[in-house]
Amino acid sequence: GDAFTPEFRSLLNKAAKKAKQTQADYAAEVLAAAARKTLAGTPDDTPPGNPTPAIIPPEILERQEATDRKLAALADQVRALTELQQKTLWARIRGRFRP
Repeated sequence: GDAFTPEFRSLLNKAAKKAKQTQADYAAEVLAAAARKTLAGTPDDTPPGNPTPAIIPPEILERQEATDRKLAALADQVRALTELQQKTLWARIRGRFRP
């Protein structure tokens, strides 16, 4: 079907490799688990294999939030350095800046 895009196939392949299964075996296992949940009347919005936030210990969540903040700060620094480098490059190209 239309849902089986190259991106989807790549995602499926990566997940199957990580689970050390073929694409077909992995897809069958995940779909069977989802079908059982649906038939049991307890559909869950979380993808198979992902823990729900209630299961994750608070200290892990705190560390994850700290890591996210650090990554965001680093991303901002990289973005600023990249912008500065681009400005310097254009200044050199235009002859306005001598190193």
